[in-house]
Amino acid sequence: MEDFTPDQRIGIIRGYCTMAQALNEYQVIHWPELSHEQHLDLNAYQNSLLNRAQDLETQASRPAFVNASVMATNVQQATADAQASLRRIRNLTLALNVGAITVALAAYVARANLRGIQTALRELGDLLMLENKVE
Repeated sequence: MEDFTPDQRIGIIRGYCTMAQALNEYQVIHWPELSHEQHLDLNAYQNSLLNRAQDLETQASRPAFVNASVMATNVQQATADAQASLRRIRNLTLALNVGAITVALAAYVARANLRGIQTALRELGDLLMLENKVE
């Protein structure tokens, strides 16, 4: 089992922070369309991602994997894809689900839960494919 290298941790941390920022930008752009509960959900997603980033930065969370390099690459790519999708998604429900799945992915990474990570990656991929069909 391998820990993430400092560079891999930094890449994942940046991805989580950038995703939190993308969720905030989405929230601002769609402010009047969102219900009170949806605003709370988006705020919670942002806080969760920033907390996971801080846990990695302070090494409060030190997940280990058989192949940490591949895992880091997969997590960074999925986070980047989710972030980019928020610039295009007009469907609020779809955007909220992308945020929720990204938060779930970050939580599974923090716990080194391989099955959860695989499920979150698959579900995020499915949502992003659905985005192309909806738009």
